[in-house]
Amino acid sequence: MTIKHDILVFLLTNLNIQQLNFEFLRYKIFPKDYSSSLYLALQSDNILIRTKGAAGPSAGASYDPSYDSFELRPNFSISNWRDQGFFIHESTHAIVDMRNIGPHSGHEDEAVAYLAEAIFLESSKKSPLGNQSIRMISHNIAKGILSSRQIKVSDADAKKLVSEVAQHPMYQSTALYNSNRFKRNLIHRLLR
Repeated sequence: MTIKHDILVFLLTNLNIQQLNFEFLRYKIFPKDYSSSLYLALQSDNILIRTKGAAGPSAGASYDPSYDSFELRPNFSISNWRDQGFFIHESTHAIVDMRNIGPHSGHEDEAVAYLAEAIFLESSKKSPLGNQSIRMISHNIAKGILSSRQIKVSDADAKKLVSEVAQHPMYQSTALYNSNRFKRNLIHRLLR
Protein backbone atom coordinates (compact mmCIF):
# COMPACT_ATOMS: atom_id res chain seq x y z
CA MET A 1 0.00 0.00 0.00
CA THR A 2 1.02 3.63 -0.45
CA ILE A 3 1.47 6.23 2.26
CA LYS A 4 -1.56 8.05 0.85
CA HIS A 5 -3.68 4.92 1.21
CA ASP A 6 -2.42 4.38 4.75
CA ILE A 7 -3.25 7.98 5.71
CA LEU A 8 -6.74 7.74 4.18
CA VAL A 9 -7.41 4.56 6.17
CA PHE A 10 -6.09 6.28 9.33
CA LEU A 11 -8.45 9.24 8.82
CA LEU A 12 -11.45 6.94 8.42
CA THR A 13 -10.71 4.39 11.12
CA ASN A 14 -8.75 5.94 13.99
CA LEU A 15 -11.21 6.30 16.85
CA ASN A 16 -9.21 9.03 18.59
CA ILE A 17 -10.02 11.40 15.73
CA GLN A 18 -13.58 11.39 17.12
CA GLN A 19 -12.26 13.32 20.14
CA LEU A 20 -11.21 16.27 17.95
CA ASN A 21 -14.27 18.32 18.75
CA PHE A 22 -13.49 21.72 20.27
CA GLU A 23 -13.92 25.47 19.99
CA PHE A 24 -10.86 27.67 20.39
CA LEU A 25 -11.49 31.41 20.03
CA ARG A 26 -13.13 31.69 16.58
CA TYR A 27 -12.01 28.25 15.40
CA LYS A 28 -14.35 25.27 15.59
CA ILE A 29 -12.81 21.88 14.95
CA PHE A 30 -14.90 18.77 14.36
CA PRO A 31 -14.06 15.08 13.78
CA LYS A 32 -15.64 15.23 10.30
CA ASP A 33 -13.07 17.87 9.34
CA TYR A 34 -10.52 15.05 9.35
CA SER A 35 -12.59 11.99 8.40
CA SER A 36 -14.56 13.71 5.64
CA SER A 37 -13.26 17.11 4.46
CA LEU A 38 -9.55 16.32 4.69
CA TYR A 39 -10.11 12.75 3.49
CA LEU A 40 -11.85 14.00 0.34
CA ALA A 41 -9.21 16.69 -0.30
CA LEU A 42 -6.47 14.05 -0.12
CA GLN A 43 -8.40 11.51 -2.15
CA SER A 44 -8.99 14.05 -4.95
CA ASP A 45 -5.40 15.36 -4.82
CA ASN A 46 -6.54 18.86 -3.92
CA ILE A 47 -4.01 18.29 -1.15
CA LEU A 48 -0.92 16.28 -2.01
CA ILE A 49 1.33 14.11 0.12
CA ARG A 50 5.06 14.38 -0.49
CA THR A 51 7.86 12.54 1.25
CA LYS A 52 10.77 14.86 0.50
CA GLY A 53 11.05 15.99 4.10
CA ALA A 54 9.27 18.16 6.64
CA ALA A 55 9.89 21.86 7.25
CA GLY A 56 12.43 21.30 10.01
CA PRO A 57 14.66 18.56 11.37
CA SER A 58 12.54 18.01 14.50
CA ALA A 59 9.23 17.93 12.61
CA GLY A 60 7.71 14.71 11.36
CA ALA A 61 5.45 16.54 8.95
CA SER A 62 4.56 20.01 7.71
CA TYR A 63 1.74 21.52 5.68
CA ASP A 64 2.43 24.05 2.93
CA PRO A 65 -0.68 26.16 2.13
CA SER A 66 0.95 27.67 -0.97
CA TYR A 67 1.19 24.24 -2.59
CA ASP A 68 -1.64 22.58 -0.64
CA SER A 69 0.65 19.74 0.32
CA PHE A 70 1.85 17.74 3.28
CA GLU A 71 5.61 17.41 3.42
CA LEU A 72 6.54 14.23 5.31
CA ARG A 73 9.87 12.81 6.45
CA PRO A 74 11.00 10.03 4.11
CA ASN A 75 10.61 7.48 6.94
CA PHE A 76 7.21 8.82 8.06
CA SER A 77 4.77 6.08 9.08
CA ILE A 78 1.16 6.79 10.01
CA SER A 79 1.20 3.62 12.11
CA ASN A 80 3.73 5.29 14.45
CA TRP A 81 1.97 7.20 17.25
CA ARG A 82 4.45 10.10 17.12
CA ASP A 83 3.92 10.52 13.38
CA GLN A 84 0.16 10.37 13.97
CA GLY A 85 0.52 13.30 16.40
CA PHE A 86 2.59 15.30 13.91
CA PHE A 87 0.08 14.51 11.16
CA ILE A 88 -2.93 15.60 13.22
CA HIS A 89 -1.14 18.88 14.01
CA GLU A 90 -0.43 19.56 10.33
CA SER A 91 -3.87 18.32 9.29
CA THR A 92 -5.39 20.99 11.49
CA HIS A 93 -3.45 23.63 9.53
CA ALA A 94 -4.85 22.11 6.33
CA ILE A 95 -8.38 22.23 7.75
CA VAL A 96 -8.05 25.91 8.64
CA ASP A 97 -6.61 26.54 5.16
CA MET A 98 -9.59 24.80 3.53
CA ARG A 99 -11.97 27.15 5.34
CA ASN A 100 -10.74 30.04 3.18
CA ILE A 101 -10.79 32.62 5.99
CA GLY A 102 -8.02 34.71 4.41
CA PRO A 103 -5.22 36.32 6.40
CA HIS A 104 -5.45 35.41 10.08
CA SER A 105 -3.28 35.09 13.17
CA GLY A 106 -0.51 32.57 12.63
CA HIS A 107 -0.16 32.32 16.39
CA GLU A 108 -3.81 31.33 16.77
CA ASP A 109 -3.50 28.87 13.87
CA GLU A 110 -0.49 27.22 15.55
CA ALA A 111 -2.25 27.15 18.93
CA VAL A 112 -5.26 25.37 17.41
CA ALA A 113 -2.94 22.81 15.76
CA TYR A 114 -1.02 22.19 19.00
CA LEU A 115 -4.29 21.71 20.85
CA ALA A 116 -5.62 19.23 18.26
CA GLU A 117 -2.34 17.32 18.50
CA ALA A 118 -2.62 17.26 22.31
CA ILE A 119 -6.27 16.13 22.34
CA PHE A 120 -5.45 13.35 19.89
CA LEU A 121 -2.42 12.17 21.89
CA GLU A 122 -4.19 12.42 25.26
CA SER A 123 -7.15 10.42 23.97
CA SER A 124 -4.61 7.88 22.64
CA LYS A 125 -3.01 7.74 26.12
CA LYS A 126 0.29 8.95 24.65
CA SER A 127 2.75 11.49 25.98
CA PRO A 128 3.49 14.89 24.41
CA LEU A 129 5.80 14.99 21.39
CA GLY A 130 8.24 17.13 23.34
CA ASN A 131 8.66 19.07 26.55
CA GLN A 132 8.24 22.56 25.08
CA SER A 133 5.97 24.78 27.14
CA ILE A 134 3.56 25.06 24.16
CA ARG A 135 3.02 21.32 24.28
CA MET A 136 2.70 21.22 28.07
CA ILE A 137 0.04 23.96 28.05
CA SER A 138 -1.77 22.26 25.14
CA HIS A 139 -1.84 18.93 26.96
CA ASN A 140 -3.19 20.52 30.13
CA ILE A 141 -6.02 22.12 28.14
CA ALA A 142 -6.63 18.82 26.29
CA LYS A 143 -6.92 16.90 29.57
CA GLY A 144 -9.55 19.39 30.74
CA ILE A 145 -11.54 19.06 27.52
CA LEU A 146 -11.46 15.27 27.58
CA SER A 147 -12.31 14.94 31.27
CA SER A 148 -15.12 17.50 31.32
CA ARG A 149 -16.55 16.94 27.82
CA GLN A 150 -16.63 20.73 27.60
CA ILE A 151 -15.74 21.64 24.00
CA LYS A 152 -15.26 25.40 24.45
CA VAL A 153 -11.75 26.37 25.53
CA SER A 154 -11.88 29.24 28.01
CA ASP A 155 -10.68 32.59 26.73
CA ALA A 156 -8.03 32.62 29.47
CA ASP A 157 -6.62 29.24 28.39
CA ALA A 158 -6.77 30.21 24.72
CA LYS A 159 -4.95 33.49 25.33
CA LYS A 160 -2.32 31.71 27.43
CA LEU A 161 -1.60 29.21 24.66
CA VAL A 162 -1.58 31.84 21.89
CA SER A 163 0.79 33.99 23.97
CA GLU A 164 3.12 31.03 24.46
CA VAL A 165 3.15 30.36 20.72
CA ALA A 166 3.86 34.04 19.99
CA GLN A 167 6.85 34.01 22.35
CA HIS A 168 8.40 30.88 20.87
CA PRO A 169 11.39 31.74 18.61
CA MET A 170 10.10 29.45 15.85
CA TYR A 171 6.84 31.44 15.56
CA GLN A 172 7.83 35.02 16.36
CA SER A 173 7.93 35.93 12.67
CA THR A 174 4.70 34.13 11.73
CA ALA A 175 2.18 36.76 12.74
CA LEU A 176 -0.07 36.08 9.71
CA TYR A 177 -1.07 32.93 7.87
CA ASN A 178 -3.24 32.95 4.76
CA SER A 179 -6.12 30.52 4.43
CA ASN A 180 -7.09 30.30 0.75
CA ARG A 181 -8.67 26.88 0.02
CA PHE A 182 -6.65 25.65 -2.96
CA LYS A 183 -6.25 29.05 -4.64
CA ARG A 184 -2.71 28.71 -5.95
CA ASN A 185 -0.89 31.28 -8.03
CA LEU A 186 0.53 30.33 -11.43
CA ILE A 187 3.99 29.48 -10.11
CA HIS A 188 2.62 27.28 -7.35
CA ARG A 189 0.35 25.51 -9.83
CA LEU A 190 3.24 24.86 -12.20
CA LEU A 191 5.62 23.69 -9.47
CA ARG A 192 3.03 21.53 -7.78
